[in-house]
Formats: sequence, structure tokens, C-alpha cells
Amino acid sequence: MLLMIHFLIINQFNMLSMKIRFTFLFCVFLFSCLFVFPQEYEKNLKIDISSDIVSRYVWRGTNLSESPAFQPNLALSYRGLLFGSWGSYSFARENLQEVDLFLTYTIKNLSFTINDYFNPFDTLGVTGDYFHLKNKTTRHIIEGLVTLNCSKSFPLSLIAGVMLYGNDKGFNGKNRYSTYFELKYTSIVHNIEITPFLGLTPNKGYYGKNFNIVNIGVKAVKSVEITDKFKLPLTANFIVNPEKEMVYLVFGMSF
Repeated sequence: MLLMIHFLIINQFNMLSMKIRFTFLFCVFLFSCLFVFPQEYEKNLKIDISSDIVSRYVWRGTNLSESPAFQPNLALSYRGLLFGSWGSYSFARENLQEVDLFLTYTIKNLSFTINDYFNPFDTLGVTGDYFHLKNKTTRHIIEGLVTLNCSKSFPLSLIAGVMLYGNDKGFNGKNRYSTYFELKYTSIVHNIEITPFLGLTPNKGYYGKNFNIVNIGVKAVKSVEITDKFKLPLTANFIVNPEKEMVYLVFGMSF
């Protein structure tokens, strides 16, 4: 009798739509994080809630908003594992916004990340198709990303990312595997963190029409003391995209 009940439960679960199964498994994962981790592994568990406000959303040399944007972040970390969500919502009305999921595992100076980029429609009553995951028609983009941080004494870092699945198609309907490399170096000058960076794409795809530098510039971060216990980080990014012949100066603050 128990075997029959078990079989019926599994059979019914397999018959559920992808949307319901995804929601069910995601809820189980969240409840596990909320109730299992804090009780058993509280010392190594960290939760980060933060946000940025930027004058313009420019990502890897590409302008993605016509107005300032509010960019919240929620992340849960346990030792070398980091899971979270990041979003970007423009202040002015635009057709698309952004909500991402990310999962990162870090071993010493090397990090491996899976990013799920998704752009929901910013219109009331419109179906967002968040659970539509078929490769040919989904609006999700799945990216594999590797980050190498050299050391504290030599703060050079290199990232390499490839779009592996989803909404990164050419006119022929095939995946373009858009690829991005970025090199940056951070130093401190008069209590201001200065980071020059250089980003390029080796192939035709999302970032450009062919091999080219698509993101070069410098980022400066300065913490302004508001009270004895609170400092407000301010950022300024000077960004040039030679492939598109565009230039941006983006201001931001974090809290």
C-alpha cells in the first residue's frame, strides 16, 4: 500500500508543469536556507542586503537604461558558497527592467559563477514569462563566469564570461556564445580606491560585431563619513566603448 502511494505521488509530481515543479523546488530551497542553515551553521552563514543608486545603468560598456536606476542586492553566503539575487529598476518608465540570480563558489583566489539574467516587462497586467525556459524562446540568459583574483599585495583580477543558454541568438536562431574578458587593477590613492579596467569581446555577439575593446575606463570609490558609525561609499565611473564610439560618466552611491 505504501509503495503504491509513493508511486502515485511521484507520478503526479512528474506530471506537473515545469513552472509548478520549478516553484516547488525553489520554495523547498528557500525554506531550507531559512530554517536549516541558521540553526546548524549560524557561525558561517552571512546574509547581505544592500543597494546602489546609479545615474545610468551601464553594463560592460553597454548602456541599459535611459535614466537613473535603483539596484538592490540580496545574497546568502556559507563559507565559499554564495547565492543571491540582483536587480535594476530605472526611475523613469522603461519597457524592460532586470532581475538576476547568481550562484558562486570560491576556492582560494578562483571563483566560479552561474548567472541567470532576466529582463521582466515593466507593465502592469503583462505576463512576464519568467518560467518559460526553452532555449529557443526564453528571455533568460545563462552565463558561466570565472574570476581570478591574484592577491592582496597584487590586486589584479581577470574575469571571463560566456553566455551559454537562452536569449543570446543570432539571426539564424543559433546561440552566439557571446564572450567577455575583463582585466582590472585596484589601488588606493589619497584614501580613494582607483580601479582602471579593460574589457573586450573576442567574437561577434551581444557585445559587438567582431573582436574589439568594448569597455575601457576607470572607477573611483570614496567613502564619505556621515556619522562615526556610518560611511557612504560614492563611486564615479568613466567608461568608453570604442566599438560603439560611446562615452559615459556614471555616478553612484551604495548603502
